[in-house]
Amino acid sequence: MKITYENGWEYTDIHADLPVPYEDSYQMRMLRNTEIPGLLGVKGSGRDGSSRYTWRVSSGISVAKKFEHQGMKKQDVEGVIEALVRTVEALADHMLSPDGLMLTPELIYTHGGKYGFCYLPASAGDYRVPVCRSFHQLTEYFTGHLDYHDTEGIFLVYKLHKETMKESYELKKILEECREEEKTYRREQMLREKKQYGSTAETPPEVVRENAEASYPADGSESAPDREKKKGFIKRTVSRIRTGRWGEWQDLITEMDDGKEAGR
Repeated sequence: MKITYENGWEYTDIHADLPVPYEDSYQMRMLRNTEIPGLLGVKGSGRDGSSRYTWRVSSGISVAKKFEHQGMKKQDVEGVIEALVRTVEALADHMLSPDGLMLTPELIYTHGGKYGFCYLPASAGDYRVPVCRSFHQLTEYFTGHLDYHDTEGIFLVYKLHKETMKESYELKKILEECREEEKTYRREQMLREKKQYGSTAETPPEVVRENAEASYPADGSESAPDREKKKGFIKRTVSRIRTGRWGEWQDLITEMDDGKEAGR
């Protein structure tokens, strides 16, 4: 498949040329006659045994271009995921396979906080990647374009990348689990701070926070030494993966897993 771009005055056309005959399939007819949330509009045509699919972008910028010189934060990654989940659900409502989604950063467009995806309505299997695999490949892009000062973003992408290594998974469930873990951590942190602040009313807030971080949680789930050890290896590994190279990100996964085992 060959991807080319045609820039106009007020729009950009993205062309995908395939060396297979064009087919006016159910997918193409559904996309032509129905506006499906989250999808860029697509047109199809055929000539000399080949087919062309075209998506027109009238506003916005690709994810690849947007994060070319700036790191992705947690909210950026969540924005892509939430939009993808909604789009997959909309596709199911119209009996369309999510495997037609082209989840490459160059083909995902964003504008005003919303995201638009390209959907390939070709029936030729060689040009369609299972959505579970293509999203895992997208998480590899996340690892190389993270803002490594955003610790919450690192944990989110770490969990996404690890969980999507499986043959099948529920993306919505993974995101919900990440949020629940974050809520639990923040709730425990607030309780520790409140307890510490209440017992030392004259202590400045910044000192209270430091003491709260060093204290043991009420349920005994993680001790202060274990917490500091975890912080230490995260900081050390993050400092080594700022270039975003795959091998170094794998080091982060290994160290974080080892850290979890050590804290048990």
